[in-house]
Amino acid sequence: MFEIDYRLCLRCQLGWVEQPYTEPLYQRRGLASAALAALRSEHPGLSWHTLGGHEPDARPFWAATGQGVRGSYQQGNLCPHVTAG
Repeated sequence: MFEIDYRLCLRCQLGWVEQPYTEPLYQRRGLASAALAALRSEHPGLSWHTLGGHEPDARPFWAATGQGVRGSYQQGNLCPHVTAG
């Protein structure tokens, strides 16, 4: 139903998410927001970012989902401790 790629650096207290996908039947039902909240709950205290830019139609989602979240899911580069891939 929902998938997302993510990377963590506990040393830097940073997390990155990218390419969230919700099956069309389940879109706009809060599943993605709930999944991201669960991910944050599993890794408390991290600042959360995205690796890519936000597509125009996804900007409202990221703005709403990022409210009150450390890092606000703003675009951020990987730290030196984490490799891309």
